[in-house]
Amino acid sequence: MKMNVTINPTEDFSILCDLFKVEPQELLQKFVERVSFPFYYSQPDGDQRWATLFFLCYLGQQGKDNELEMAEHEPFMTELAEVVFKHLETGQKNTDKAAIAGRKVMKQWHKQVMAKRGE
Repeated sequence: MKMNVTINPTEDFSILCDLFKVEPQELLQKFVERVSFPFYYSQPDGDQRWATLFFLCYLGQQGKDNELEMAEHEPFMTELAEVVFKHLETGQKNTDKAAIAGRKVMKQWHKQVMAKRGE
C-alpha cells in the first residue's frame, strides 16, 4: 500500500527539522517502518520500539469506540505475544525467528478482521 499524506506540521516540529537538517518525509517514513508488533514483542530492550509505543498510546486515547473493537483484537494480541515469547524462551538469539512467527500471526489477524469488516 502506498499513500500520499498531507500533514500540518507544528512550529516546534518544523524548527527541529530545520535545525537538524531533517527531511520530514524521511523522518515519517522511518517512523512508519518501525511500527511493528512482532518487533515490539521480540525486542523487549530494542530502542526502535518507540514508534510502536506511540501507536499503542494513540490507540489508548481513542476512547470507547476503540474499546469495542479491542475485544475482537485481544485473542490475536495474546497469540502474538505467546508465539513470540515461546521463541525467545530459548534465548535472545532467536529474535529474528520470533519476529517472523509474530508476522505470521499478524497476517492471519489481518485476514480475519478484514473478512469480518467486509461482511
